[in-house]
Amino acid sequence: MIRREKRLVAAVMAILAACTVLFFFPVDSVVENPGDLNDTYGLPPVSIYLVVLIILTVTSMVLTGLGSIARKVLKHGSFRLHVGLYVFFNAPLVLTSLLGMLVSVAYMYDSISGILAALLFLCSFVGGLLAVPHKAN
Repeated sequence: MIRREKRLVAAVMAILAACTVLFFFPVDSVVENPGDLNDTYGLPPVSIYLVVLIILTVTSMVLTGLGSIARKVLKHGSFRLHVGLYVFFNAPLVLTSLLGMLVSVAYMYDSISGILAALLFLCSFVGGLLAVPHKAN
């Protein structure tokens, strides 16, 4: 049980690190309109996606924390209840990781920090999947 919780914490830390890397490094070099470099009106799409990712990350972290508390309170419940709680509370984390990978690969594939962010989002996705409760034999 403790090992799975550590994997979930690692997944949350990876998604936070990925958002941080994506925020501080490659976003500042993206132009507003790649078709016309003189057009500086508006925001680049990657900046908008980054704001959405930050909001989704905070939401998924809160839900993951609530899910961990709910699973500890209901620790004597059935196995199906534990899996259902895990899926309900951690689906946003996994889906946010997938969206982060998509944004990183689509917009930041030409920079090392963009690739690093994509790998961190991948680690978060894998950590979320590895932390799924299993039946003890």
